[in-house]
Amino acid sequence: MDINNLRAFIEVADKRSFSRSAESLHLTQPAVSKRIAALETELSARLFDRVGRSVHLTEAGNVLLPSARQISAELDRIEEVICNLGKSVSGKLSIGTSPHIGVTYLAPVLKQFRVEYPDVDMDIQFNNSMQTLKDIEDGLFEMGLCAMTNQVSAKLREIELWQDNMSIVVARDHPLAVESAVDAELLMKCPAVLPPHPSASRTQTEQVLATLGYTPNVNLEVSDFDTLKMMVKIGLGWGLLPDALCDDESLHVLPIEGINLQRRISLVRHQDRTLSRAAQAFIKALPNPVI
Repeated sequence: MDINNLRAFIEVADKRSFSRSAESLHLTQPAVSKRIAALETELSARLFDRVGRSVHLTEAGNVLLPSARQISAELDRIEEVICNLGKSVSGKLSIGTSPHIGVTYLAPVLKQFRVEYPDVDMDIQFNNSMQTLKDIEDGLFEMGLCAMTNQVSAKLREIELWQDNMSIVVARDHPLAVESAVDAELLMKCPAVLPPHPSASRTQTEQVLATLGYTPNVNLEVSDFDTLKMMVKIGLGWGLLPDALCDDESLHVLPIEGINLQRRISLVRHQDRTLSRAAQAFIKALPNPVI
């Protein structure tokens, strides 16, 4: 079985598009189609249904995908091991994280890491922390920096690095901004702008409010903090933001008794995955490094 055909299959399965997969693989669309056709011929099974512009995995495709990922990940690992046999640290380092963590915590580390290890090829993918955890468990990334509220899966290992303080904020001209004191009951009477399930910050917010006997009145769900911040600033509701994003004259922070929101930012990796030399060097560049 040709590994290039298998990797083309994984790309199409992930992107649900031959054209986007071709762009990612730096191939033409006919070349990707040819690889998929060759794999289908070899397996004597149709792997994708093409309905209009949509691409969907068939039953055979769904069966093949987990094994294809494992084979690809193992070949990547072998390539990294061979590449790293010398004294220099090189090879590919795949990391998953969220945009906020990437900008606030990861960027300074990466800047110094790039200076010390210029031969490492860094592949950084941005998504919410819950999806990143799943991707690490599935073997898509070697490690990730994630916002945590609960314990990780038994398949994963977590190393806490930072505490990310969160604050409840409203626009400067929001009715709650002029109140002398705001409690949880008053806050619940106003609409909220929060991240969607199953994000770590949404989960923690609802858990903390539940202990006080409240459920937030969610008016709008927004996936990334920058957009959420803008929705709060234009008055669509109160929101929850990391303190690093609260330094804005258009926002008013609401200290509320009984509501103390904090996320731990952790390095997460699969406990059964052997770390490449690049990954080991990266971990040593983090605060309080533990491998």
